[in-house]
Amino acid sequence: MKAKVATFKRVILASVISFVIGNASAQTEKLEMEQKPLPPLPSSISGRDNIDTVMQNFLRAQKDPELDRGDQEIDGRTVLVMLGKGVINFTPNDKKFVAGRVVAFQRAMLDVKEQCAKLQETRISSEMVQDFKSPGEQRAMADAQRLQREGLAQEGAIQVAKAMNSDIKAKDLPTSLQTAGLYGEKILENKMKEELKKKGLDPNKTVSDQEVKTILSTSTFKAHLRATARARCSGIKVLASFESNPASGKGQVGVIGVWTRKLHDVADAVVTGDYSLIPKGPPGLAIKKHIPEDLRTLLSTFGTQLLRDETGGWNILAFGQAQPLSTDQQNIDIAYKVARLQAEGMLRSFLGESITSTNDLRETEESTTYEGQPSEAQMESAFQSRVEAIAPKLPVSGVVQVHEWETLHPANNGPVVGVVVRWRVESSKFAGLLKTVNQASAAKANEATARMNSGSASASKQSGGPSSQSITPPKSNNPNSGVGVRSRDF
Repeated sequence: MKAKVATFKRVILASVISFVIGNASAQTEKLEMEQKPLPPLPSSISGRDNIDTVMQNFLRAQKDPELDRGDQEIDGRTVLVMLGKGVINFTPNDKKFVAGRVVAFQRAMLDVKEQCAKLQETRISSEMVQDFKSPGEQRAMADAQRLQREGLAQEGAIQVAKAMNSDIKAKDLPTSLQTAGLYGEKILENKMKEELKKKGLDPNKTVSDQEVKTILSTSTFKAHLRATARARCSGIKVLASFESNPASGKGQVGVIGVWTRKLHDVADAVVTGDYSLIPKGPPGLAIKKHIPEDLRTLLSTFGTQLLRDETGGWNILAFGQAQPLSTDQQNIDIAYKVARLQAEGMLRSFLGESITSTNDLRETEESTTYEGQPSEAQMESAFQSRVEAIAPKLPVSGVVQVHEWETLHPANNGPVVGVVVRWRVESSKFAGLLKTVNQASAAKANEATARMNSGSASASKQSGGPSSQSITPPKSNNPNSGVGVRSRDF
């Protein structure tokens, strides 16, 4: 009898364990793409492989979901995948190598954003052509269904669709919809209706593809289409980043960025403090699950990650790194401080870009014509100048350092230290301070714009963190022979 009871207990225990494991697996499988942690990439730094080949191989290995470069549909949702590159302007034996890697990452991210904007131009145009195929009363319903598939909450999707298809002006949109992307889309919608009326067409009836495409191709329409496309690219997630340092010549940093509507809306919500468009999904993973354990992965990780923690709250993680002047403990401690300042700067830039995009479009009057617009390079320079004016002033308090690490860079066996900081989003407090911040930065922003208009503005500087460091890392016979280490061996 005792044997039977023991056997029964073992069966029950096995069933419980199987249920727990199965349930945990199910939760892992249901984890949305936007909330997946960075993958471990021990081979993310190479001295032999071409950076394009490395990134393409990574994409081909993705199975859940499968990802391709460009614009694609996954489970009815739009997913944009962009591959960006940036040159490291210093060789591994140069004293500014580590700072150069950070700048290369920023260049790669600009490349990703530029590609995103081009993809968004095409998608926005396609959405407008599709919208006007249906009579006015059917558009709001179709738009609401599309937005819900893209990841918006049901009520939020209906609210957005109704507003986009109404006759109200963009500046009169509800506060929750006055984000850069939605504001720009509303201006485009109203402009399209205005141009159709000029042609003697009723915008509330079915309009042919050709009529809509003709208006989309005009210079007046294209300029604002570009601005709206750029604004729509906020919230890009760095899926993975890589580095290549050949035995001779300059290396490169490669970034694979992913955009979804949900990522974009969450990024906007962080700035506005309004989460009504975001569905209340299950809690995410603990913060520590989003910090790679593999040192080589950490060494190639830069920038910010927007994620939901196990409590359901939103957080921004920022990854910074720096190069100690020497192996002396005091210099190592200084390098950690530099890395933290760099991480906090990346966090502020993330918020500053969203704020600048929103303000730029809010200041645009719907009646404005866009003939004689400055060049794309001038517009980008002015945008970056505004970000640089706003970002340092952002009152982001409560930043906590959640991880630190140190290793040797495999290209030169030189020491590198890094930190990860966390900012728990408290938008209700943060959003209330933005007006003061923007007013304080207005003088610098106006000055930058004036310089641009006078033709004296130069391309925006790429700030890369610890550029003041001036150490020469230890030389190695093989520039890629180093192996990341957890303990301090330098």
